[in-house]
Amino acid sequence: MTETTIEPGLVLAGTSDNSPLPGLYRVLEVASYLDQVTLIPIPSIGRDMPGKKQKSYYAKGFFLRKLSQLKFWLETDAIKPTTLALPNHWHLGDEDFRRLWPPCNDPAIAPEDRHRSTLELRRDRKWTLIAPLIPSGAGIRPPNLACLDSLVRARAREAGVSAGQVFDALHRYYAFGCIKNALIPNNVGRSGAPAVPRRGKNQVKLGRKNTAVKAGDTEKAGLILTDQDVLNIQDGYISFVHPGTTVRQAFLSMTGTYYSTGHVLQQGLLTPVLLDAHLRPTEDNFRYHGPKAPDATGAARRLMGEGKWARDYRHLAGTVRDGIVSIGQVGSLDASPVDVNFVACGDPRQPIGVGRGLFVRDAWLGLYLGWHIGMGGLGTDDAKMAILRAATDKTSMLERYDLDLPPEDFPALFFTKYLSDNGELRSKGGITTMVDDLASRIEFIASGRADRNSPSESGHHSRHRNFDHHITGTTKGRPSKRGERPAITKALISRFSYTRLLLLWIHWANTKQDLPLHMVPSEMRREYAAQGEIVPRTRIAIYRWAKLNGYVAGKPVDPTYLRSHLLPRFTASVQRRGLVLHRPNTGNAVELLNGARFNHQYLAESGLIRDAIASGNIHIEVRADPDDLSHILLMDKNGTHIIPNIKDDAILLHEGGIADLCGLNDADRLYVQTTTSRRDQDEIDQQAFRQETEADARDRKKLAQDSLGKKTAQSNKAGNVRAAQAQEKRDQLDDAVRRATEPIAPSPPSAQPPATASPPVPAEPAPPALSTLTDIRKHRLSRFNSERKF
Repeated sequence: MTETTIEPGLVLAGTSDNSPLPGLYRVLEVASYLDQVTLIPIPSIGRDMPGKKQKSYYAKGFFLRKLSQLKFWLETDAIKPTTLALPNHWHLGDEDFRRLWPPCNDPAIAPEDRHRSTLELRRDRKWTLIAPLIPSGAGIRPPNLACLDSLVRARAREAGVSAGQVFDALHRYYAFGCIKNALIPNNVGRSGAPAVPRRGKNQVKLGRKNTAVKAGDTEKAGLILTDQDVLNIQDGYISFVHPGTTVRQAFLSMTGTYYSTGHVLQQGLLTPVLLDAHLRPTEDNFRYHGPKAPDATGAARRLMGEGKWARDYRHLAGTVRDGIVSIGQVGSLDASPVDVNFVACGDPRQPIGVGRGLFVRDAWLGLYLGWHIGMGGLGTDDAKMAILRAATDKTSMLERYDLDLPPEDFPALFFTKYLSDNGELRSKGGITTMVDDLASRIEFIASGRADRNSPSESGHHSRHRNFDHHITGTTKGRPSKRGERPAITKALISRFSYTRLLLLWIHWANTKQDLPLHMVPSEMRREYAAQGEIVPRTRIAIYRWAKLNGYVAGKPVDPTYLRSHLLPRFTASVQRRGLVLHRPNTGNAVELLNGARFNHQYLAESGLIRDAIASGNIHIEVRADPDDLSHILLMDKNGTHIIPNIKDDAILLHEGGIADLCGLNDADRLYVQTTTSRRDQDEIDQQAFRQETEADARDRKKLAQDSLGKKTAQSNKAGNVRAAQAQEKRDQLDDAVRRATEPIAPSPPSAQPPATASPPVPAEPAPPALSTLTDIRKHRLSRFNSERKF
């Protein structure tokens, strides 16, 4: 390699984005004794920002680098010498400028300079700003950098300009090799930014003033056209200007479409009501901007919308197979409805809805590898399930669906990259599992770019046309027509039966469907031709040939590891009789699936049930195949354990899935809702029967109490007589005691008996003093006995 001499004027360029000198640099001065080089960055001659004013070139100023360091970068190809192409008009002389750009008779220009071109004047004005700062006879050696800032600012104050203008001119002069014409703009002869049309701003309309403005009515100056107005004119020009149509008629059609306040009924016809003339474009605007419209593609995109245009009218450059060189390199994942109404596996009269299918195909060959049929909205778990089926062996699945097909016709591949739309895998769980845990990649297809994932899209169309639309109960991908029976009323197939038919169709698509000859590799065709055989055109034949020749790039991953990361997670409640799965996607509400009860001796031996019930944390996480109710996987510190289903329903375990159990719960809720009246009537009848029986019992009890009450009344009557006699005796005793204790008052004189009366009875002696209750009672008794004698 020829050694490059670093000398003033050399232009250096970085070789990569990580280069120590990104962009272009010019060597201005080399000081070998100081091991120092002065550099200045060369600004880009082209403009990177359309519509913006030319930016200041004094962006980074002058740089000092070590000479030895530059030599090392040259030796290691971190930088390289290059050449710089300058604009052609920088090589012209003053006479050329005056010939190409004639002087203008502007009164603002001094008379002695009016013979000169405008470019000369602009160049010389900038030159006068920096001429005092440039050392005379120094070539391209820069001025003293130690005090450059103070010198520039002093010169700016002297010239009455900003320091940025001086820095800008100084930088351009040195960056482009000390050429005086470098002070001329890069692009000349244009007004405004290059390729950017002018628009009115600050409420000032471009062009000549109309008659109304000249007369003093500034409100009718006319419409200041915006970018949207120009687009309307261009779209109208393309849409309404046709052979046999005048420009005037097309202009009126355009204004009636975009610049009207509505429609009125005149003579039985609707006619548009135009805005005032000064509020809409003029016919001159239409004639000027209309022919400048791009081709019909741009107008079609704006008229029909980006989505419809991209889907139906955009030209397709290349194919989705571009950049894919082998089978197993890129997988295509996409979902679409299956266009068939399903019924419950245990009741063909109970529709459960239209399913959605997720399919995994090889992006290069279109080989079907994985699938999953879900109900309702699909999520990340459904996408993981389809990827898991694509990456694992299908032997047990074929046995479950009673299909006598060779498992070799259903290959298993885990791809290094998956193409997916902004749907199932675009979530934290999907990205974390596929990228971080399984070390794969996901490329999300932009919205409206179905062609980027064409294997899946074409597979949807083929499946609908050749398979789904021939099944009884199909929706045919459209709503029911008027007078047509709804497709759900003709649903006769369960998810199990549909999946079995789907596997048969996938087997046909992989092993029997003929492919175009151009999809068969030329090497394969040549090999079969050499053997005198006809080359097979099936996907499975191409896959087997590619695998035999080492053209399959699938990523080997342990199936157990895949199941631990891709099987959907379900929540289960721990009960004394085992684990019961919760219905998925119910939020915080707990809805148990009655047919999903799992139990094993390990649950008791490990103490899982005992600890959960004792602690109150009865909800745990398990993994399960939503289409296989025979068992679930419990993962704990002791490893992975298979917990079987203890439900004694063979058909449900063989053909049912989580979706069928959800359908059973929905049917049970519907049954409860529809039979509420009958059940309430039955309960009120039972309540009435109980009340009548209770009333009869009360009547019998009352009769018994009444007959018993008569006997009790007679016995109570005798008892009452004795009680009255005893009370009478007590009253008599009390009266006797009262009279015995009262003192006998002397009779008044008028109360003396007459002389003829019988002699008085001698008075009894006074009773002794009674001090105790016993004495009183004895006294009362003796007195009572004495009274009885009389």
